[in-house]
Amino acid sequence: MKFSEFLEWAKETIGAADPDFRQLSPDVMRSTNFFASGRMDSIQLMNVLLQAEEDFGFQFSEQAFQDRRLQTVYGMFEVISELKAGSYKGE
Repeated sequence: MKFSEFLEWAKETIGAADPDFRQLSPDVMRSTNFFASGRMDSIQLMNVLLQAEEDFGFQFSEQAFQDRRLQTVYGMFEVISELKAGSYKGE
């Protein structure tokens, strides 16, 4: 999966919980920390991650659910890509 495709998915999925997220520039979307910016709480992030599992056909490991990279779109892309490739080693 390419990051541009993942970004479109994130824009729609995260945008469902935070409509203002759709208005951000791609660079800001890529690097915004969901928690520090107040865009999501842990329950909202968990819902996004569960949706990612369904949409992209993989499962988060217990360790991956705790990966701090999941706090940004790009970090989420990295973790998901690693899990799908079977190369996840943690943060």
